[in-house]
Amino acid sequence: MAIQIRGDQIQNNTVGPTQIDETATYDFSSGVVSVATPSANAHAATKLYVDNAVSELTYTAGDGIDINTATSPDTISVDIKADSGLAFDTGELKVALKAESGGSISVDANGLYIADAAIANGKLANSTISGVALGSNLNSLSAGQGISMTSFNGSAAVSDLTVNLDGGTLSKSASGLKIADSGVDTTQLADGAVETAKVGANAITSAKVSLTTEWHTMSPNGVLTSFDLGHTLEGAWAYIMVFRNGLAVEQVASSPSGQDQFTVSLNGGTGGVGQITFGSAPNSSDNLRAFYIADSAS
Repeated sequence: MAIQIRGDQIQNNTVGPTQIDETATYDFSSGVVSVATPSANAHAATKLYVDNAVSELTYTAGDGIDINTATSPDTISVDIKADSGLAFDTGELKVALKAESGGSISVDANGLYIADAAIANGKLANSTISGVALGSNLNSLSAGQGISMTSFNGSAAVSDLTVNLDGGTLSKSASGLKIADSGVDTTQLADGAVETAKVGANAITSAKVSLTTEWHTMSPNGVLTSFDLGHTLEGAWAYIMVFRNGLAVEQVASSPSGQDQFTVSLNGGTGGVGQITFGSAPNSSDNLRAFYIADSAS
């Protein structure tokens, strides 16, 4: 027969850790278990120790945080400013998006974005080009004088803009405009346009010079003092040679004296030809000749 030992039969301090089954479950709900103040991680905590530890936990709300101490336990929440663009959706914080025509903002896993074709003209600060709404055709642009092109209003590309050439003086190519080879003739050159510095050395031949040398014979009658030449004289050729009976006669600027001095008028003769005037009339028997250079066209 089994022997049962009652609690009052066990001496005090007889049962130690080795006598207790530490793997079993013990119910102390009707009693009190006292432990020492814990000093290691595996020690049981006393109520006093826990109360003191909890009393030291003090929370202070920072920016955007709200703590409601009227609840038990305290409730910590996000403090959302009105009209801040933030909202809760089934207990989760999100960016509030306003859906409207002409400029909606979208959001996906990567963040906020403006969807393609989401912005209408009305959302733009400057929604026109030259007074025409974006997306509309511009006022037509047409060619003026000197150019030609297909009328352009922005609806389609135009690539036929070109310069019109009148005549053969100018030519054009992919490199641009230029004076056409042999394109400039006397019509394009203004009078006096070609300067001496622009004429090459030995470029002008005798065939290009409109000058003539003249021996002009005059017929004295003992009365006449003035005699016409055969051409108008140019200022650069105002000095001529006059011979009376084979001897040179002196040319003076004014007031000739006798038969051996004369003056010259470039165009004082009949029809605007040159004219010489002696101080007195040569004799009718004199052999009187003049040598001069003149424009062959005069």
